[in-house]
Amino acid sequence: MIEIALCDDNAEDVEAIGALAADFAAEHSEFPIRLSAFTSAAELLTAVEESSGFDLYILDVMMPEMNGIRLAEIIRGRGEQAEILFLTISREYAVEAFAVRASGYLLKPVSKPSFDEEVLRAVRKLTNEQSAAITVKTKDGMRRIRLHELVMIESFNHTRALTMSDGSVLETSAALSELFEALSGHKNFYMPHRAYIVNLDYSMGIKRCELLMLGNRRIPIPRRQYTIMRDLFSDYFFK
Repeated sequence: MIEIALCDDNAEDVEAIGALAADFAAEHSEFPIRLSAFTSAAELLTAVEESSGFDLYILDVMMPEMNGIRLAEIIRGRGEQAEILFLTISREYAVEAFAVRASGYLLKPVSKPSFDEEVLRAVRKLTNEQSAAITVKTKDGMRRIRLHELVMIESFNHTRALTMSDGSVLETSAALSELFEALSGHKNFYMPHRAYIVNLDYSMGIKRCELLMLGNRRIPIPRRQYTIMRDLFSDYFFK
């Protein structure tokens, strides 16, 4: 079940999006979805705190008290790797949306073709990510690692440390090159430095010499790699 949260303070827009979601569910039975609607950021955050969160958030950018961008920042701050779509009347918030790794926009009034296209893309990504995994050997035996939960891999001495989205760390003696080869079919994994593999879905920004990761981790970027990394980062989140 794909859990979708809609947050919009406009009752008419909530009703319209709800109808589009119902049509989508009827036409795409291969992706069971459930829509929960909220009319304020506070209402949505209460639901998030009482549950494990949602898979896809559809957030109105312009809301009183707390706008959709700030709401998305809080959601990302929880470590959630959900897909986020913004409801807006323009794309003027592109930079802010970039920072919270938004999947895309739905321009109001939302048409059925645009809704179907954006939601289908997000749902397919969620479905693929939740099933993808690799198996690594740890001191406690073989472990199956779900890729959407893998934040980064760090190599030091003769050990590779795998940091997971819940903050736990697993250690393996497998070579970093071997792990990267296992991840090579997934475009969200990249080596910005010879000692690191990062999941771009957990990246928060890029500076001249560093890639900023969730949890305030800073991964060094060699000077000669910066332009390549900057372009890759931009392409990943904007295309």
